[in-house]
Amino acid sequence: MKKVSVVIPCYNAAAWLPKCFLSLAEQTMGMEDLELIFVDDASTDNGRTWEMLLLFERAYPDSVIVIRLEENRRQGGARNEALLYASGEYISFVDADDWVLPGLYETAYQRAKEYDADIVQFDHLYYTDQTGEFRNPKGPEEAFFSIPSVEERKKFLLSETITYGCWNKIYKRALIQTAGVRFAEHVVYEEPLFVYPLLYYGNRFLVISDAFYVYRQNQKSTMHRDMKDDTTLKDHVAVQHAVWKFMKQTAFFEEYYEELKMYFLHTCFYEPLYFAGLRNMDISMERYRALEARIKKEIPDLNQSAYEALIPHQMELYRLAADGMTEEDFLRYMEKLKRK
Repeated sequence: MKKVSVVIPCYNAAAWLPKCFLSLAEQTMGMEDLELIFVDDASTDNGRTWEMLLLFERAYPDSVIVIRLEENRRQGGARNEALLYASGEYISFVDADDWVLPGLYETAYQRAKEYDADIVQFDHLYYTDQTGEFRNPKGPEEAFFSIPSVEERKKFLLSETITYGCWNKIYKRALIQTAGVRFAEHVVYEEPLFVYPLLYYGNRFLVISDAFYVYRQNQKSTMHRDMKDDTTLKDHVAVQHAVWKFMKQTAFFEEYYEELKMYFLHTCFYEPLYFAGLRNMDISMERYRALEARIKKEIPDLNQSAYEALIPHQMELYRLAADGMTEEDFLRYMEKLKRK
């Protein structure tokens, strides 16, 4: 069994792949312990991405798997396809326009084994063509969470120490299989549907302060292109609603209802309006009403929370909605968000 399977979704990625691939091939762990799964997500670059992936496979036939999708399923779908092939003890994700530092998998795997961790999270660097690599000065402190009880998990969830992005972690493959999680497909912000449920299924989480992943802030990337696209907000709501529906089917739902409710209301109700305000986007009253109705159908007690002292701005919205948000109330609330 390989120690780590690394999943790399690729769409028209020929310009970025050499650097990404070399960063993986030059890992101190050694290719004999790595399984690299590249997925060509129906690229439209006249075969350039696919031909490059075939070169990688020919160079390391025992360590590289290449998959070609006929339909573009976006990063979530490409990752889901790769998970069908992954055989490593741990799973990791790298985007094709990013790269990793040499000691990532050796260090993360050793620490995972030391703590028998279900998930190991590490820090990252940013990169732009103008600045080169730079690090957020407020990086994470090392922390380990062993969760023996419901109350300890509630504290862990409230700490929000584990982020909801997928690429700054390694995951025990057995955990993924037990949880049965997969990414949302054909959307942006696909990661929470995969990551968030694992916070309930896992029991041992390690955060290390080392920065190993280099995240390219590329103005032509999918994320930057979609940030101001209205469909992004719709995708965001759809994915978070899918998270809620997934968790409703688990044994955790009743015991962690207040924590799940807080997460769902924040991500599926408050955040879309907050993001719209931040981007100076107009949300029609009709669209707001549809969102509000969707929320109330799932959570009729939205104006009550065990954690209301922690979320005063959000509770203002939830109480207005519960009382019957008027158009004047809504306009005032959105103006307030735009000023935040």
